[in-house]
Amino acid sequence: MLPEQLDRLRPSCPACRIAGREPEPLALGTVAREDGGDIREGVLVCPEAACRREHPIIDGIPVVVADLAGWAAHQLDSVLRREDLSPFLQTLIGDAAGPGSAYDRDRLHVSGYAHAHYDEGGGFPSVVDAAIGLLDPPAVDGLWIDTGCATGGATVELARRGAELAVGVDLSFAVLRAAERVRREGRARYALRRVGLAYDERDVDVPGVAPDRIAYWCADVAALPFGDGAFAGALSLNVLDCVPSPLGHLLELGRVLAPGTSALLCTPYDWSSAATGPDQWIGGHSQRGGSEGSSVAELRRVLSGDAGVETGLRVVAERDGVYWRVRSHERASVEYALDLLRLERA
Repeated sequence: MLPEQLDRLRPSCPACRIAGREPEPLALGTVAREDGGDIREGVLVCPEAACRREHPIIDGIPVVVADLAGWAAHQLDSVLRREDLSPFLQTLIGDAAGPGSAYDRDRLHVSGYAHAHYDEGGGFPSVVDAAIGLLDPPAVDGLWIDTGCATGGATVELARRGAELAVGVDLSFAVLRAAERVRREGRARYALRRVGLAYDERDVDVPGVAPDRIAYWCADVAALPFGDGAFAGALSLNVLDCVPSPLGHLLELGRVLAPGTSALLCTPYDWSSAATGPDQWIGGHSQRGGSEGSSVAELRRVLSGDAGVETGLRVVAERDGVYWRVRSHERASVEYALDLLRLERA
């Protein structure tokens, strides 16, 4: 994390916002490790006397969440995992941990996203192109946020296309660590799943990375640590059906966007109770209602305000049938048909 980005972003404590306090910008506390002006380890401190939460900076990534203990309970393995082990030893650990382990989960997660974002045949760049193509004109500038950024392919592309600062946000530390490595080194280094527990090391050149115009933050996309109207644009690519509160995510997009700016959102509506409780799904159930269970229709009803919640976002352009392929292993992949929307902040 570059210290000058704090002045630009003015992040605040999400716990204070949830508690109804008007949050002050987080202050940079102790810097434990630096590398060429890049803060690698340190802490951001909430100045509110009733809070004083400490938000750690780990491997250059600020972790700014309302419930740090809850986050650590799920992410501590990823945070503490060594990155200096040989590929040979990683295969031994992978076999020992077995399928379904935290180690296997993270490798699989990074494998699928890094391949899609940076490797040949991944297909994700065409999704980013289609999303930005809905802008009029199709140009990017100012401060942008990439929610649910995973390994950072779209964040890098925003900076390439002219964003003053592109901020990638995700809750998974494993994918953020992979994204941060691309920012620092201009290379995607990851293990690509071949089959089962067998992975092959990949080292892919990522041209045109602008490290001073990219930042990665570990945060909840339904409780963002940034101020009202802070951003000139937002991406939400394949995120809506992957979070506990899709409506909360839409409300936060509306809150952090400046009036007259756009959020580019796409989703395959691949609802799963493992990610989102069925009562929070937007469509996908209740076929007896006016939307007849259609997620496409129900999302538009929510965004129109007819569902009784005002997000501040309105659909101004759309494109259906944008395709994205996600690789599982060398003989299997899943292809999604995405519903792509340009939402304007009133």
